[in-house]
Amino acid sequence: MPGDTSARPSTTHQTPEERQRRRRRRGIIVGVAVVGVAALGVGGIVVAAPLLRSYGIYVVPPSPQQYAEFALDEMSHGLDATPDHYAEVRAETLAEVATATDYAGTYDALAKAATELGGPHTTFADPAKAAEMFGPSSGGNSQNQLPTVSSADGVTTIRLPTLIGGGTGSDSFGQKYIDTVVAAIGKAAPSTSAWVVDLRENHGGNVWPMLAAVAPLLDDGTVETFDSVDTSTIISVDGGAISSGGKEQSAASAPQPKVGGPVAVVVNGMTGSSAEAVAIAFIGQSNVRVFGQPSYGFSTANQPMRLYDGAVVNLTVAVDADRTGKRYGVPIEPDETIDDTQLTGAIETWLATVA
Repeated sequence: MPGDTSARPSTTHQTPEERQRRRRRRGIIVGVAVVGVAALGVGGIVVAAPLLRSYGIYVVPPSPQQYAEFALDEMSHGLDATPDHYAEVRAETLAEVATATDYAGTYDALAKAATELGGPHTTFADPAKAAEMFGPSSGGNSQNQLPTVSSADGVTTIRLPTLIGGGTGSDSFGQKYIDTVVAAIGKAAPSTSAWVVDLRENHGGNVWPMLAAVAPLLDDGTVETFDSVDTSTIISVDGGAISSGGKEQSAASAPQPKVGGPVAVVVNGMTGSSAEAVAIAFIGQSNVRVFGQPSYGFSTANQPMRLYDGAVVNLTVAVDADRTGKRYGVPIEPDETIDDTQLTGAIETWLATVA
């Protein structure tokens, strides 16, 4: 019944020896419970370790061999990582790093594996190089230059240079890159009847500021896709913002209205990677024509993957496709293949036909 204590063991008349034995049994039970809880905690950490690694969190520092294994896990998403090829490359790489005593001892083997699984556009950067290329610094690279915008005779030319790193934060070089162009477009628009987007010598880099810089010239909606083995990511424009798979990547600080007029896109043999993606974003839009020489042929999408010590695998994971569905991964062939000496005349001739 409630409150009844008759069935409870009493300690009132226990001897000292009995009380001692009882305390020892209680200690053993508590000790077992503590060990059980500790084991549960360790087990939970072990189970959660792969998930933590996906956020860059490691329970303990990996050995050089584990470091290589984790890097190869990331490389399984490479454009050329078919199951059989991936298994072969993984086995070869792990054999090569079996005796490595530090992370640096794995770099050569991992760089080779990255190229095998991602293709020639994939790169492996050691921690020092990765900090320069992908670090949080506002400039990203001391050699970065801002775009230039100039107007003459009703034609405004936008020259977009290479952008390594740069970031997309409000105080970043990437944001300055965007805003320099967008503000100049707004200023030039009233007296401009045609536009030239000059991508010559642009080796690529951070695609998002480049696209946002010319967003006023691009139609809203899907401008291209990045096609991987089993998915297709839509790259779209909405006003002054650029989105990838519906997630905004960059935008002008002060967006300008869309501008009209034909657009001439200029490329050459050193137009590569992200610069090729910018050119592809225009292909298929009305009153756009591509001039110059075939581009470099790295029209693929890369995804940087940071490793434990700060090294980065910049892995090729997708092929660029224009808004019509045409896939690249090869040089962009201009509508008019001409050299620099013929460029001005060819653009003027075309503009006369579309004015």
